[in-house]
Amino acid sequence: MSGKGESGVNEHTRPEEAVRIAMEREKMAKEFYLECAGIVADPGVRKMFEFLAKEEAKHYDLLEREYDRFIAGEN
Repeated sequence: MSGKGESGVNEHTRPEEAVRIAMEREKMAKEFYLECAGIVADPGVRKMFEFLAKEEAKHYDLLEREYDRFIAGEN
């Protein structure tokens, strides 16, 4: 029997649970990058962190759309 890996999922994780975990990770990453952007003084580095935050928001939105389409739509 295998335990959950560092990702929090394993072969027994339900798909909807795995997607929710992924969505939460994307949200946390976005918040992390925005926090970093608010701390750094260098404008170029700030811009990079802001870009990364936007990318994480896109990932979250994609996961949310797919969740709504495939998982929530099954019910």
